[in-house]
Amino acid sequence: MGLVACTPAAPSRDAWPVFGSTAELQLPAGTDETRRIEALRALGAHWQQRERDWHAWEPSALTTFNEALAARGEAAAPLALQELITRSRPLVPSSGRAFDPGVGRLVAAWGFHTSSYPIRTPPPVDAALVAWAARPDSLDDLRCDADWRCTSATPALQLDFNAMAEGLALEEGAATLRAIGVEHALMNLGGDVLALGDNQGAAWRVGLDDGEGGVLGGVALHDGEAFMSSGRYAKYRESPEGERWPHILDPRTGRPAVGARLSAVLHPDPVVADAAATVLMVAGPEAFERTVRGMALGCALLVDAKGRAWITRGMAARFQWERSMPEAARVDSGADCGTR
Repeated sequence: MGLVACTPAAPSRDAWPVFGSTAELQLPAGTDETRRIEALRALGAHWQQRERDWHAWEPSALTTFNEALAARGEAAAPLALQELITRSRPLVPSSGRAFDPGVGRLVAAWGFHTSSYPIRTPPPVDAALVAWAARPDSLDDLRCDADWRCTSATPALQLDFNAMAEGLALEEGAATLRAIGVEHALMNLGGDVLALGDNQGAAWRVGLDDGEGGVLGGVALHDGEAFMSSGRYAKYRESPEGERWPHILDPRTGRPAVGARLSAVLHPDPVVADAAATVLMVAGPEAFERTVRGMALGCALLVDAKGRAWITRGMAARFQWERSMPEAARVDSGADCGTR
């Protein structure tokens, strides 16, 4: 789900392709040109390296690790993967297992290990999905010792961190910028954003696309806040009946998540925000409140398949609507968007 900048000032804006999407860096107007170029080089180099490390289907440190697990049942996790694994582990139970990086084999079976959409190849047969649901692959199947020698209880386990990798990339990007003295910036990875500092004394403002060519609304972001969204529009395949199946899969059932149109999460931890935006799509409206409470989300929004908004009290106070939408439920999970 894309985000559209709507800041009142006129910051510099540079964009480039990475992670199969578009990265963007905004710096406040008046930023020294030498500093702008240095920031672009440092951030661009870091994210390009992470693309080489974390890509789920093209040759990468992750595919090499998955191949070693499949061939030998064990592999040494390189440094590039250790933080992904560590940060993912608590999100599996807190999400009610609606987030699980053990879905790599499932994602491949649905044809979603691609950059070309929509997908028109046949979906997995129902028997395969029933077998998956009976015993899903999971990150919990991976056991790693203190030296990061890992073994898998499931020989076919393939890890895929796409549901939280951009969040970690943004967090690392913030550290990269601060290391060279950049304290004010807005980073965007495929529509997921993280704010540093401010925009000439004002908050960074971003808008949420409605997936239909318009803007649903927006938020003002303060230093260290991430705003992550997910939706079913750009990456999908069609069912035999013409229904749009999104690339977001339920790790528990093996099937596409179809109950929601889009989701958004505002949180100071970009990894949590990234994973939670996906989890809300999987959970759908029926499990919105349970997900919000399980993942301790103060600011969350879900638009269901009927075009109704499910929103937390914290998000209602922060999100500025540009067009009206019926509200299905408001959950009181606290007035704050998260704790640092």
